[in-house]
Amino acid sequence: MLKNILISGLLCTLLSAQSFDEFLQKAIDNSPYLKASTLNLEQAQEEGSALTRYANPSLALEYSNFSPDIGERDNGYRVNLSQPLRLWGVGSAKDRLSHLINENAKVNYISKKALFIRDISLAFSLYSQKKMLRSLGNEELKIAKTIYEISKARYEVGTISRGVMLQSQVAFELIGISNNTLSLQSEQSYYSLLKFAGINEEISLDTSSSFKLLSTKSTNPKILKFEAAGKQALAEADVNSNAVEWVKVFAEYESEPEQDIARIGLNIPLAVFNTKSQEKTIAKLEATKSELLVLNETTQQDIEKTRLSSQRQRLELLKSQNQKILITEEELLIMFKEGYKIANINLLELQDIKNKMIETKEAIIQIQNALNQNIIYTNYLQGSYNDY
Repeated sequence: MLKNILISGLLCTLLSAQSFDEFLQKAIDNSPYLKASTLNLEQAQEEGSALTRYANPSLALEYSNFSPDIGERDNGYRVNLSQPLRLWGVGSAKDRLSHLINENAKVNYISKKALFIRDISLAFSLYSQKKMLRSLGNEELKIAKTIYEISKARYEVGTISRGVMLQSQVAFELIGISNNTLSLQSEQSYYSLLKFAGINEEISLDTSSSFKLLSTKSTNPKILKFEAAGKQALAEADVNSNAVEWVKVFAEYESEPEQDIARIGLNIPLAVFNTKSQEKTIAKLEATKSELLVLNETTQQDIEKTRLSSQRQRLELLKSQNQKILITEEELLIMFKEGYKIANINLLELQDIKNKMIETKEAIIQIQNALNQNIIYTNYLQGSYNDY
């Protein structure tokens, strides 16, 4: 009955455990960091709209009182209405700059989201590693307990000394202490993962799957940021090439005691002292700097992708080699446990083969975590986490 309850509880836990993809989507939906980043998109839209808006018209009202030396006093007034008009070509340049401001904001959001996915993937991989090490610790504790129980049985029938039996007891207890440390590390890693994800509730996570190299590729988000900044800088230079952006059209009506005057005219600013040459030069320098940063980042990432590819091949080979050794070690452990029961081997030999098997399993876990990290970084570099 108890066995059936335990099996049923285990199945429910497995069925309710979230996969990494499910956990990631929940983290993306709940992350205050990403929610704050989306506000930058709205802010950029408002900045773009402000850049392209028209200036308001002006209305001037004037009242006059005439006091001639001879004759009666009289009144007059003047009404002036003016409207700034943007010059031909300035509007299209500002529209393009407005568009690129929005695109730059989108690229920045894409970059932040890709970094978020990369970092939460690394945190999940670390938690998976700690969880597997804790499971391995439980397995080692179970083996140590079996060895200790065999030692007690042999001591009771007088085939080994009390000292040998105590050695197995000490080994069993030390592994128990070590296992508590592993459990604490796994718990700390779990809560660090939830904290990073912005999730304030405990959830069950399925860590059985490993990360895969994604086939979808795009431009790395860091390079996208440099490219977008360069395009925006060139657009700003284009806008600043217009030393004069506005002319003012005005209409005026003036009423005096002896005459009425109507005027219409054009007020043209003269670009004599302020030609925006400095602003234009600064924008062009910013664009050149972005081009150099793109070139530098592309070179570095190409080298890094080559390194990761080579590392991945070596890790796969190491994993395969350790898995082959593990098969032999597991077979040896079974043989040595049976031999120890009938006093064919001593305790040190059994402990040694047990330790070697645990070390091999731990190495496989470490290699798998290194492979996961390698794949996560590769996916990030090749732009697989970009979300347009």
